[in-house]
Amino acid sequence: MAFSPSASKKKGDFDLLKCSKVDVGKKEKELKLPTGYRFSPDDDELVLFYLVNKILGRTLPITDVIKEIDLYEHDPDQLPLDDYRHGTKCNEAYYFTSVEQIYSSEGKVTKRTTKGGYWKVTSEGKQVIYGDDKVVVGFKTSMLFNKGHVPAPRGSISSFVMHEYRVNPSIVPVDVLNDSIRAKMERFVVCKIVSKEARPAYKLPPELLSHGEDAKSN
Repeated sequence: MAFSPSASKKKGDFDLLKCSKVDVGKKEKELKLPTGYRFSPDDDELVLFYLVNKILGRTLPITDVIKEIDLYEHDPDQLPLDDYRHGTKCNEAYYFTSVEQIYSSEGKVTKRTTKGGYWKVTSEGKQVIYGDDKVVVGFKTSMLFNKGHVPAPRGSISSFVMHEYRVNPSIVPVDVLNDSIRAKMERFVVCKIVSKEARPAYKLPPELLSHGEDAKSN
């Protein structure tokens, strides 16, 4: 089962600050969710409750579930295995990161290279929609990690897929969208990495392991 913050998605005037407000944030260990629940937010929830609030310096629903790292300094298989414990299949990792704009022969582009390869864009600019009014709250770029260095098509395709989310600046109230916030929105994103290959299973807590052993013995 998936766990994510609840929010009204009914029709009405869209109020970014109201609909994304979180009164009290908790650490992941404080949630005490029933067995079977996983951190698996919808795209619009990831943008509104996590990315928007992170950029605006507001409280997050779960304060420590998404790490802030320099994501493009790492290949996806170099990231901690324990990070890939989210999602309904326990194979997703979530990160906040900043992106770097560089100039190339194609003009200004986002740097997608790592030390051991590069993220190849497979889909860009997909709208992230919120509520019955179909408000475009962000944009989603999907990528596939290629081992080896650019230029393409050198390298081999890996089993890692990444979805990168940006906030749509037009949803931010004018009195909030100052130069500092605008700059953050241009460079700050939240990413979901999905590992599609078989990886060592996430280690269960001792109490669940002992419960499983008791069940086998009966």
